[in-house]
Order: sequence, then C-alpha cells, then structure tokens
Amino acid sequence: MISGIKSMIARCMERMRGGACATCDNRAFCPAGRWQQAFRQVEREPVQSSGGVFGFLGELLQSLSAERKPRCFRMEVEAAIEPMLARGDVSIHRVASDLGMSRQTLYRRLKAEDVTFEEILDAKRRQLAIRYLSMERISVKGAAYKLGFSDPASFSRAFKRWTGISPSQFRTA
Repeated sequence: MISGIKSMIARCMERMRGGACATCDNRAFCPAGRWQQAFRQVEREPVQSSGGVFGFLGELLQSLSAERKPRCFRMEVEAAIEPMLARGDVSIHRVASDLGMSRQTLYRRLKAEDVTFEEILDAKRRQLAIRYLSMERISVKGAAYKLGFSDPASFSRAFKRWTGISPSQFRTA
C-alpha cells in the first residue's frame, strides 16, 4: 500500500516539475496545488508578520486547517455515497432519501456549493479506486465491482481518465 502511495506522489511531483499542474485532473484534491497557491500569494504580498518564516508557516497552517473545519454538505453526500457503491445502487434519489430530503433540495444545496452530484460521485470513485488499487489484496476486477462499475473495462476507462494510466500500470508503478 505504501509503495502505491509513494509512486502516486512521485508521479504528481514529476507532473509538477513539468508544469502540468494546471491541466492535471487531480488539482482540486492535490495539496501541492494549495501550497503553490499560497506561495504565489506570498510572492505577491511579502509576509509582514514579526514571526518571519515561522510566522508565515504558522499562518499557512492556520489557513489550511481553517479550510477543513466546516463540515460541508458535500462531505455528507460523499459519506452517503460510499456504502452504496458496493451495492451498485447509487442514485441521486437514493442519496437524497438517505439524507432525509428531496432530490430537488439535494440538487439545490449542492448547487450552492458549486458542485454537482455527478462530480461528487466521480471524485469519490476516483479516491476509492486509488485506495483499493494501493491495497494488494484487491484485484482490479474486485475494485471495479466495489466501486459499482458494471464491468472492469468501464472501470479501466474511468481510471485512465482520472489518472492518465491504466489500473495495472498504477499497480506496477
């Protein structure tokens, strides 16, 4: 599992060195993107705090942790989706029902966070796919079915869209 995570980080670092972060599919979830954004801001507005570098790092840590504190509605939807994936019955109607609201209310609340149900579902599948393939005891076929794909070929296409490589290449990297 650790070797899979290391290889994923190595691939991301290579993409960063090549300047490909702007076109990377993972940029919304990548911590490197947040760090780059913070450092660009520092270049524009030098740190004025008396703490110097340590003050800057403290402020950066506070801002990053402040971003994570509020539990957004998106996280509730993700939590509702995860157990449904293995059963293969994920739908906006079922998630709305599990959260005790109508489909329209779910749609409206997600729209307020500027995200769609399909984007959340795709991102959750991507996250879990990487986790499952990092675990050596789960096969590609098993991961596909755990994520609610009807066949391994459709899972492979989706994985390649998410990461740029096939599931078997991810495993060997």
